[in-house]
Amino acid sequence: MIAALRPHRLTVLFALTTGLTACGLPSRLVPPPDPPSQVLRLDSQTNLLEGSLRRGAVTAVITHRVTTKADGVQVLQPQLTVTVDGRVVGSLAGAEKHGGLSPSSLFQIVELDSGNPYPEVLLSSFTGGAHCCNATSVLSSDRTGRRWQQVNLGPFDGDLKPATDPLKTGTFLVEGVDNRFHYQFSSYAGSAPPPRLWQLQGMRFEDVTHQPQYVPLHRQRFQEMVRWFRQVSPDQEVNGFLAGYVATAALVGEFPAAWQTLLARYDRRSDWGLRQCFAGYDDQGGCRAPELVYPDFPSALAAFLVQTGYLSAPKR
Repeated sequence: MIAALRPHRLTVLFALTTGLTACGLPSRLVPPPDPPSQVLRLDSQTNLLEGSLRRGAVTAVITHRVTTKADGVQVLQPQLTVTVDGRVVGSLAGAEKHGGLSPSSLFQIVELDSGNPYPEVLLSSFTGGAHCCNATSVLSSDRTGRRWQQVNLGPFDGDLKPATDPLKTGTFLVEGVDNRFHYQFSSYAGSAPPPRLWQLQGMRFEDVTHQPQYVPLHRQRFQEMVRWFRQVSPDQEVNGFLAGYVATAALVGEFPAAWQTLLARYDRRSDWGLRQCFAGYDDQGGCRAPELVYPDFPSALAAFLVQTGYLSAPKR
């Protein structure tokens, strides 16, 4: 049998059985490095109710707790436990999902903060329903690695949100959209919010949407919106789309031209978003102080873009 092997195959066989390489040096079985991110989804596709991930000393285990409310509705809630070398360092409870026992969550071990000795553990879970809500939370250690804390982000509209590395630089972010644009100038279906990005910095998430290194991401979104804009018909809720279009243009330095497009295309018949209550609402839904009423959509949008940080306030 051995005689039938070719010489180079004999060399490989000898190296495997003796631990020597073809050059006579000891071979080392080096384990592959841990991937920068490990994600496990538990949803209607996987239909998993429990699972675990491990990276180095950190292990995360997820289960789901089922409870029945007084009205008979069943509630499913993910429960995540994190250990380091077998010692429990923290836990996370996800959003309660009402109605049915189909899970809708994911968890992830990912390096979100290089300033501490361990990767972070992220849990993203969805309540169910038409639009709301996704809740994201993270367990992260301090600089010593001895104390772990929970950092919350959300709840937000949208699907499950793992952290991603959109620029392929090793910096992981949570990507979403700016939920402040939903319903502001149109219905939910007519809204087109710009992207929004969050980065874990210490024990809080910072909004890094406007940082210059992310302009390529916003430009990609803006180019998509330009293509969509060509398909928008006059009978659609164009103002909601225009609000997101102009805000995204501001992120990529295209605001002046986009604003001129808005002035030519906006729906002058719509009064959606022309009234704002800055004092908050009482129990009957009335504004606690006189509302501010804008004369038209461009005026209301300009003020909104200043409030949300897309435009600078005019100098007085």
